[in-house]
Amino acid sequence: MSGDNLEALKAVDLDAYIATNKGEKKNKISLNESNRKLTKADFVFNEQADYFTCPGGQTLILKSTSKDGKKKYQGSSETCNNCNYQNRCCKSATGRARTINTDDKEPIRQQMNEKMETAESKEIYKQRKIIVEPVFGQIKNTGFKGFSVRGKTKTSGEFSLVCAAHNIKKITKALFKGVVRSEFGKLVPA
Repeated sequence: MSGDNLEALKAVDLDAYIATNKGEKKNKISLNESNRKLTKADFVFNEQADYFTCPGGQTLILKSTSKDGKKKYQGSSETCNNCNYQNRCCKSATGRARTINTDDKEPIRQQMNEKMETAESKEIYKQRKIIVEPVFGQIKNTGFKGFSVRGKTKTSGEFSLVCAAHNIKKITKALFKGVVRSEFGKLVPA
């Protein structure tokens, strides 16, 4: 999830519910009960000291920070090579220690992760399936499979046209079914 978006929502004091990226989502199956690969969510972030701790107990310290706020945390190769999770964690072919890449928005991202783990948040987020997702499915089922233009401005315009066409279809269907009442805009013939 975009840290910039989360920061903007926090600035306007909007109570948002944003899904976690796959690698940042807590896995329901514990590491000891499976042979799954370790993801970023298996590492614990310490905001005050600015480091991650791996499931094996190693601290991944901050190695570099770029001008645009990107951060790279890394553990010790020696510790990783002696860890029980090494074959499920380290991806380096040269034996380098595990790294975690993030940005300066990690604390706010972690807050959203914790918020989305609560039962109340899950119930609220379920409403998305009822409100938004069917519309995207309906648009795709009517033939829209992808954009025919490139660039943010052009794709925004194309998607606006697609949505307008979808809404006109819904209005027309509502008119024929008698859902739109004549006293609201006199759209239904008397």
